[in-house]
Amino acid sequence: MALLFPYQDKDSRIHRMDARPKIIFVLSLFLLSILISDILYLAILFVVVMAVVVAAKVLRSTLGLMKYTLYVASFLFAFSILFSQGSHVVLDLGLIKVKSESLLFATSMCIRLFLAIGAFSILTFSIHPDKLLQILSKFGFKSMTGLSIATRMYPTIAADSGNIEDAMKARGVEFDEGNVIQKAKARAPVIMPLLLNSMDRSMEIAEAMEARGFGRGKRTQYFDSPLSLRDKSLIVLFLAAIPFGVVMYILGHGNVDYLHGGTLSATNIDVLIASVEALFFAPLLIGGSR
Repeated sequence: MALLFPYQDKDSRIHRMDARPKIIFVLSLFLLSILISDILYLAILFVVVMAVVVAAKVLRSTLGLMKYTLYVASFLFAFSILFSQGSHVVLDLGLIKVKSESLLFATSMCIRLFLAIGAFSILTFSIHPDKLLQILSKFGFKSMTGLSIATRMYPTIAADSGNIEDAMKARGVEFDEGNVIQKAKARAPVIMPLLLNSMDRSMEIAEAMEARGFGRGKRTQYFDSPLSLRDKSLIVLFLAAIPFGVVMYILGHGNVDYLHGGTLSATNIDVLIASVEALFFAPLLIGGSR
């Protein structure tokens, strides 16, 4: 359950915000992280994301996600070293030559990866799944309702499976003895009662939805909170960051091809543009009121 719904109910100004500005914040960052390749720009955006993570009081959980990302980052560096490109050798190990171009490219990719994970953690840890599905349901409520039911059924089915296994263990059935094939065969009798329970539950849900007139006529909502002026302003800012980043990318700022001679630089104009880009996202730290 915790893995499927990692939302954490915290008393933070980020949690008190409407979900829609946070969704646009994350989507805008994803788009820019795909576009931008300059290490300086990515690093400054990463600092903004981590500041939001700290404000949302989910730093520990986010670092837990990033811990697994370290394996991917290590693979990127190892791959870049083994199949290095470029002409500037920084370390000669005989058969393997470590080149600066490959190291800079791998560093850029790793920061981009950590940036995406940080943004993803804001989306998952600070937005309740029900609220997220409620927002997405406006683009197709039938499909989103099906997704909501499916995600809610998963932990229920997992709990049913555990109860059936416990009942069978009480009758002397061993599930953890033998090799992998024997363990799989031992769990085969669990499938039939599990399927029967799931079918009964799905029929009950279908009858309840039909009794309430699901899919008949225009759908209404009991409560739909309107966007405040501050939320609308934040959404406009986050969306404005995308064309600004695209224009700067076209002009050559944030666009560095490290594998073909691009170097690590931090000119005054680059620092200024990267800071302006970050300022588009920084207002999320204001958060919501009590």
